[in-house]
Amino acid sequence: MIFLLALIGATLVAAVLPARFGPRSTRRATRLGMAAAMVFAGASHWTMPTPFIQHLPSWVPAADTLILLTGGIEVALGAALLTRQPWRRLAGLALAAYLVSVFPSNVYVAIAAVEVDGQPGGWYPWFRLPLQVLFVAWALWSTGWHRRQLRSVRRIFDSAHRSTPALAVPGRVHQ
Repeated sequence: MIFLLALIGATLVAAVLPARFGPRSTRRATRLGMAAAMVFAGASHWTMPTPFIQHLPSWVPAADTLILLTGGIEVALGAALLTRQPWRRLAGLALAAYLVSVFPSNVYVAIAAVEVDGQPGGWYPWFRLPLQVLFVAWALWSTGWHRRQLRSVRRIFDSAHRSTPALAVPGRVHQ
């Protein structure tokens, strides 16, 4: 919930503060808000790592180090949202992929009913799950991605998968 509040708050500040060349577009304000929220979240990994470590199952090795590294990734992705095109769009895609990759830890907290410092239990971990979809969509939309473009990226990965024998799955026929 803190991330959502930081995201909304930073976006509202970005929308209200005057821009150098006139009013800010909604897309730009949402991108600046996401950048600020990601930097805040990444820095939180360094200053308050315990809740983030609690999101990981006990069998994950070097959880402390992993949380510090993911904090760095989040800060870097937030900063990358401030770059020029085409880097900004790539940063949005990388951020969306990152947000999808950390989703299993949120599922783990909900299913295992993990008590996380500073977060209520009960329904709250389940409430957070659909918010991840919002964050992914926010990252993509704010950096200029459209559904049609995402489909073309998916086709590139699909065609690379079909044409690379090293990725072949035993027993599966690739066309």
